[in-house]
Amino acid sequence: AELIDPAAFGFGRPGYMVDTTFIGSQDFEGGGFETFELRTIVPLWKQRLDNGLRLSLSLGYNLTEYDFSGAGTDRELHTLEAQLSAFWKKPNSPWWGLGFVTPGLGSDFEKLSGEDFQVAALGLLGYEFTDTFSVAGGVYASQAHDEGRVLPALGFIWQPGDWTLQVTPPFLVLGRRLNDKLTVNLSAYPGGGSWDLDEDRRANTLIVSGWQAAAGAIWQFNPRLSLAVRAGINFAGDLEIRDRNDRTRVDESLDPAPFAALNLRFNF
Repeated sequence: AELIDPAAFGFGRPGYMVDTTFIGSQDFEGGGFETFELRTIVPLWKQRLDNGLRLSLSLGYNLTEYDFSGAGTDRELHTLEAQLSAFWKKPNSPWWGLGFVTPGLGSDFEKLSGEDFQVAALGLLGYEFTDTFSVAGGVYASQAHDEGRVLPALGFIWQPGDWTLQVTPPFLVLGRRLNDKLTVNLSAYPGGGSWDLDEDRRANTLIVSGWQAAAGAIWQFNPRLSLAVRAGINFAGDLEIRDRNDRTRVDESLDPAPFAALNLRFNF
């Protein structure tokens, strides 16, 4: 469970996290938009059981602001979600398990309905071949705005010495611990989200997707407190807007754009 978490997705030990991201203009035909994102995670509870099982519950809130130019209007969108996580590993056993379920709401919060609800879940079973190399396989599933998907999850974790290579799709991280305080890393991970637009009569659903590739550094002030910075490119982006009849009104590919982010974490 000691994984590098450059973008505050909640890997590793439970902790309080605040992550801010600024993305430059992602242009498309007829316009573009800049993005500000604030992501927070607050741990609420954790429990260690005698059979090697650790349970934790956290609450997450994301504020996403899209500043449109050209066609479109500015958007202030919210995601509120709870995450129940489990990690299992018995002493002296090469097997381990990891899973979470994350129900939540994605909306402009003008008026709540069943269309605001979304949920994601991941289950992994891993095997430690050596003290430095593990493989894992499982399933990722999600449901949002009447659309569901189920994807296989297969990858490995290799930690030779001060190096860490996490190939756990859709998250890829290569990191190196330079000393007790500083870790540098390269990472790639998905970005964006989907929201129900209750206040807009012309649009019902906004979906922004893409990938972020970044170089970053994590400074560990003490065993609990760390500060991380990262910068890179947001690429392979798409913008989709659907009306209340679920018809696609906007479907645009987005140009790559630079981004920078700052993350503060306090371990539980």
